[in-house]
Amino acid sequence: MSRPKSLDHLPMAKRHELEFVVETLVEQFRKKIANRQSPKLRNAQILKIILFGSYSRDDWVEDPIGRYYSDFDLLIVTSNDEAADFPEYWADTEMMLMRELGEGKRLKTPVSLIVHSLAEVNEQLERGRYFFVDIVRAVLNLSD
Repeated sequence: MSRPKSLDHLPMAKRHELEFVVETLVEQFRKKIANRQSPKLRNAQILKIILFGSYSRDDWVEDPIGRYYSDFDLLIVTSNDEAADFPEYWADTEMMLMRELGEGKRLKTPVSLIVHSLAEVNEQLERGRYFFVDIVRAVLNLSD
């Protein structure tokens, strides 16, 4: 099996932005679930945060003239369905990241989140759903 793809192809500034995004996602998640009554939600975890799309393929676009900028596409894999279907958390976190993007200090790249539980990801992989299979291939540097 191949090793997961590194982020060495990204400029240092983009790596710092991704670090900030990951830290924000994990910290905000931890805060939001800390006082939940449901044990499933209170014990939930973010298992993986996977960069896919143009930034993982090394073909992102930054076009200030045409005003088009690629975004960080992130697949977030949670430990259970309750955590994946926790709209209060994900909407609040997306708004926080949008504010950071607007300020332009720690984040200059838009962020797009897709959230699924590990069970859902595995089910979709078993079904051969292209989106999930493509991400696994890209992360593991596998060819078709």
